[in-house]
Amino acid sequence: MLSVLPQTFVTIVETGSITRAADEMNLAKSAVSQNLKRLETELDVKLAVRTTRRLSLTPAGKRYYQKCKELIALSRLAQTEMEAFGARPSGPITITAPHALISTVIAPAMAHVRRQFPHLKPQVIADDRRLDLIAEGIDVSLTVGDLPDSSLRARRVGALHDMLCVAPGLLDAAPSRDDPTFQEWVQSLPYIAHAREPEYLEHILQPQKDGTPIHLHFTPGIRSNTVEAIAALAREGLGVALLPDIGVVEDLRTGRLVFLFGEHALEQTPVYALHAYEKLLPGSVQATIKAIETTLAGAADWR
Repeated sequence: MLSVLPQTFVTIVETGSITRAADEMNLAKSAVSQNLKRLETELDVKLAVRTTRRLSLTPAGKRYYQKCKELIALSRLAQTEMEAFGARPSGPITITAPHALISTVIAPAMAHVRRQFPHLKPQVIADDRRLDLIAEGIDVSLTVGDLPDSSLRARRVGALHDMLCVAPGLLDAAPSRDDPTFQEWVQSLPYIAHAREPEYLEHILQPQKDGTPIHLHFTPGIRSNTVEAIAALAREGLGVALLPDIGVVEDLRTGRLVFLFGEHALEQTPVYALHAYEKLLPGSVQATIKAIETTLAGAADWR
């Protein structure tokens, strides 16, 4: 582990002040302040500029903070790997996943793992971005879609079906689904897009049984950066939204959203669990990935 001085510095940066760092570390404010001064003296460089209201990092401080974070993450990785040699899983385990999968997948999966290993302290990061596992000290990352080339280990744990959804009120003026103009009418509706989707997009919905694929074209009118926000906008009747089916199960049950084409969906989108461990996969990580896989399979049972 890092010595007390770099640990103190990281805590100061992450809490935002010497006072809050002192509370976090259960130390006197004066002791934390002295530790920071000693560290700057040892390094012979100014790491932070302190005022009465805030603490700002110097360029050297920003660089030193990032390196300390990486060292802490690697130290945690090494400690967790000791589970492969019989150490009882305990302490923090960090999982990241997109917002839409937190309540339906990650929360129940971590509840199961915590029952197995009550001394684990799960830390869950909801983020639709793909985070740096090493730099952020992440043990397991749940990722949707194709994987970039990397040195990370990946295990396919399931798949999502994306479905076109609307609030039922939007269908009040719709032609019959059997009407040849229904698809044209659907494409005239406002479209709620994810921030990553292009300006002009095509969805090809595949039949879940024998049938003909449906080709639809949309120009986004509203955008958001999370699936949860897109679903909320759709519930308010603001347009058509492409949403993962297991993320809107409750909306479908309560009638707040309906599928536009119930027998059609986009091709399955794979879901992967990523980790940075080598051959010695810790027991807590194995249990977490298994629990995620089981939960994903159970969440899909409603189909």
